[in-house]
Amino acid sequence: MARTTTKTTTKAPAKAAPAQRSVRPAVAAGGAAGRSPRRFLREVRVEMGKVTWPPRPELIQATWVVLIAVAIAAAYIGLLDLVWSQLVSLARLG
Repeated sequence: MARTTTKTTTKAPAKAAPAQRSVRPAVAAGGAAGRSPRRFLREVRVEMGKVTWPPRPELIQATWVVLIAVAIAAAYIGLLDLVWSQLVSLARLG
C-alpha cells in the first residue's frame, strides 16, 4: 500500500493595522508638563530636605580647592594666550 502525503499550506495572518497615534504628545511619567509652579516648588523643597549636606568645615575646604583650581587654570590659559599673541606679533600675522 502506497502512502500519499498531502501538503497543507497555511497563510500567514494578516498584519494588524497600526494603532492610531494620539494628537497630544505623550508625557513621561513624572514629567513636569501641566504642573503648577507652586507644586513644583513644593516638590523641590521636599527633595532638598532629603539631601545630605556636608559639614561647614568640609564645605569651606572644598570651596577653597575649587577657587585654587580655577585660579591655576586661569593663569595657565592667560599665559598661553600671552605666548601665542607674542608669536603672532613676531610673525606679523596680526
